[in-house]
Amino acid sequence: MEFRSGVISPGENVSEGWEIIKDDYWTFFAMTLVALIAVIAASLILGTITNLITFGITKAFGIAAQNSDTAGKFALFIPQLISSIIGTFTNVIIITISGAFYTGIYTALSRKFSGGGTDFSDLFSGFQKLFPCFIVAVVMSVFQFVITVIGLGIGVAVGVTAFGTGIFTSEGQLNPAIFGSFFAIIAALFIVYLIISIIVAALTIFVYPIIADKNLSGGEAILLSIKSGFANIGGLILLILLLGLMSFGGALLCLVGALFVAPILAAAVFSAFRKVFPSTNESYNYEPPSPPTFGNQSGY
Repeated sequence: MEFRSGVISPGENVSEGWEIIKDDYWTFFAMTLVALIAVIAASLILGTITNLITFGITKAFGIAAQNSDTAGKFALFIPQLISSIIGTFTNVIIITISGAFYTGIYTALSRKFSGGGTDFSDLFSGFQKLFPCFIVAVVMSVFQFVITVIGLGIGVAVGVTAFGTGIFTSEGQLNPAIFGSFFAIIAALFIVYLIISIIVAALTIFVYPIIADKNLSGGEAILLSIKSGFANIGGLILLILLLGLMSFGGALLCLVGALFVAPILAAAVFSAFRKVFPSTNESYNYEPPSPPTFGNQSGY
């Protein structure tokens, strides 16, 4: 599927996004608000269920371990493993639900951009493409899990090394030189993690607009988003930074301001998406052929 490269202009995308939604701003605001409330409610419900299951399993294995040998003591780690598995499954569900809502919002933006009316029910149209959103959620959750495990592994290795090299003096005080080096390593790791997160966000920013606009599977949407993202990586990184600053600025207004900025952020992403993937209607100009002529008489 063809796409354009080097066409992202963050300021222009924000401006064009506002132009798309300004006539129906409050409808899009209601969409983002309902989606946020639904995702938070689902997170709280699933989180509570996960905690209850984990608590029950921990109690059961705790009682068993008290009446068992050393092997039984090792079983105390099983609840933590089960909790991690349940947490990953819960994360997939939440990302799937939020992805379906994002898909619905981008469907509404596509309709508005094409000259149609804004329909609040479009918010739920993304659930018709729930399976692609589920595939995206699984891929994103696995990626997050791998990054987390790698980060924890590096953190543990750095911590063990720091304590092994004498971060504390014999008097129990911090060794300034070693602590400074340890802090510098942690800061460097955080910066690397932040850079990776921004790049990944730039490469996957078009996943849900693609699902909303194209008849593609979740895997195909991810691959197409990554390809188009690489072709526009500089502009997309600047766009993400600009949207992040806008969201942060809104959050400074007692956090409520972020809700009012959210529709503009989605519209700006959609504007960028349309720059990279122009609508077929933009270049489609059909004119019926002239009727045939027979001699000096027009045909029928």
